[in-house]
Amino acid sequence: MSPARFLRDLCLVLVAVGCVVWGVTRWLMIPWVVAGPSMEPTLQEGDRVLVDLITLRGRLPRTGEVIVLSGPGDEDLVKRIAREPYPGDLPYPAPILAPYSPLEPDFGVLGDNPDQSRDSRAFGRVPRHRIRGRVAWRYWPLSRLGPIK
Repeated sequence: MSPARFLRDLCLVLVAVGCVVWGVTRWLMIPWVVAGPSMEPTLQEGDRVLVDLITLRGRLPRTGEVIVLSGPGDEDLVKRIAREPYPGDLPYPAPILAPYSPLEPDFGVLGDNPDQSRDSRAFGRVPRHRIRGRVAWRYWPLSRLGPIK
């Protein structure tokens, strides 16, 4: 094989791999690093997780699922979908994240570590379009490898 053909074939393979990686991380799943202590003990600062981008395109998030959302100031946050408040519970404050339409569903989100979490108790309910994906799997550290519950 000539050096020119080898370089051409290598470039084609690298372009194909790059396109596959781009497509997967654009539409299917992205790696994520957890920042801050708001989700301890479920997720700890520095945990590396995979965020499923496709599941929540077909359905609404369910109570208890851990998600990545675009919070106030477009800051990316990892939180858990909260149950709906019972009558007599303190309501969330007025939302500061505007929905696209009055019919768009919104969700309360809470951190697992309430003393260290900035969540719906601070900024109100989150409209559906601000939810980026569902945290599906922890791949680092290896000692805690597995699905996120």
